[in-house]
Amino acid sequence: MMRSAMNDETEMMQRLPRILLVLMSVTMAGTVWAGDDPGRSLYLRYCAACHGREGRGDGFVAPALGQKPTDLTQIAAEHGGRFPLDEVIDAIDGTRTVRAHGVSEMPVWGEVFRADGAFAGQARKREMVKLIADHVSTLQSPKPPSH
Repeated sequence: MMRSAMNDETEMMQRLPRILLVLMSVTMAGTVWAGDDPGRSLYLRYCAACHGREGRGDGFVAPALGQKPTDLTQIAAEHGGRFPLDEVIDAIDGTRTVRAHGVSEMPVWGEVFRADGAFAGQARKREMVKLIADHVSTLQSPKPPSH
């Protein structure tokens, strides 16, 4: 049991610089104007550093991460052409684990929004997460051909 706790602590210390890089990039990005689409603005502010502006997992922070961020443009294709809005919301706010194997380096945005005074209240946090998920639904593209 003691060894497991030490391994968890070591793993967290190894991940800490990458997590800090992500959070610093989000902080430095500030508010990004995206026209009249608040979901896009939130996505660009909180998600694009890792997932890229178009959601392909190619954000400027992606090379520093241990695992390539998820290609968000393929979510519907991987679910038979249906965009699983509730599952995406749960993944963003941390209700469910993003990766089935390995450790996810994605911040638990629900906790970040809850701690940020601008997003006070559970209903407001859920609204922000839903706006981001709605924007991600607009990024969907057909599954690329396999080679």
